[in-house]
Amino acid sequence: MYHDGLIGNLGIIQILASHTTGFFNSMLPKGKQPYKLKDIIPSQYEYLYPPLSEQDKKDKTNKDLINFIKSKPKAPQELFKDK
Repeated sequence: MYHDGLIGNLGIIQILASHTTGFFNSMLPKGKQPYKLKDIIPSQYEYLYPPLSEQDKKDKTNKDLINFIKSKPKAPQELFKDK
C-alpha cells in the first residue's frame, strides 16, 4: 500500500480508531462488554485488517496450536515433528 504514505489514510485510521476505542472503553462500567475496533469503524475494518484466505486461516490455526503445545513445559517432542 504505497499510496498510503508514511502518515497516510491507513496510519490516521489506525491511530484515531484505536484512541476512540480506548476512550469509549474507559467510560464503560465494570462488567460491560468492551468495544472492539470492528464496532467503532466497521466500514474501514477490512481495509485495516484484510480477511485471511483459507490457506492463511489453516496456517494460523496450526501455528496457534503449536504455540499452545509449546507453552506446556513437558510436551511430548513427537508433536513438533513434521509428518
